[in-house]
Amino acid sequence: MEQEMQFESDFNVEDEYKPDPLCPVGTYRGHVVQVSFNSEQQCIAWKIVLAENGGVMSDGETPVDGSAHYYRNWLPRSGDESIRTPSGRSDKRSAKISMLKRFAEGMVVKMNTKEEIIKGITEGLWIGIPVFAKITLDTYQGVTRNQVDQMVRNPEGDVIEVKEPDPTDDIPF
Repeated sequence: MEQEMQFESDFNVEDEYKPDPLCPVGTYRGHVVQVSFNSEQQCIAWKIVLAENGGVMSDGETPVDGSAHYYRNWLPRSGDESIRTPSGRSDKRSAKISMLKRFAEGMVVKMNTKEEIIKGITEGLWIGIPVFAKITLDTYQGVTRNQVDQMVRNPEGDVIEVKEPDPTDDIPF
């Protein structure tokens, strides 16, 4: 039996485990490098890569620049109009529409209809946009991770051209 299991290397999980490093809480410059639609979660996922910030993450060695983070726009679902938000001030549909409007205004993109969103994603209209991303920490099921709480267009940044992903590259631009 031992001969059938051929491990390529030796390891010790307890000795070698290192938690993923985290970005310090703050607002960072970056660029949108990917935008996709998740039909199961009914959300738009924006992948941003941080750039031109300097500094290192919580491990004291991993650079902040080059790290990837995600922001999500939650889209209205059927039935959201009959569910109140935790504050009780509006229903989930209205809250999602309001958040989407504020986001689109802050990013200076057209997201008024599902057709505009489809066009923005399929034609790559939002790829390369310079952004400011407010990154915080969130703990879920005992694991702490970075979370993008807010994202707006950086009006002074340049739109970049994002190259097709190269499996040998860590940074897509």
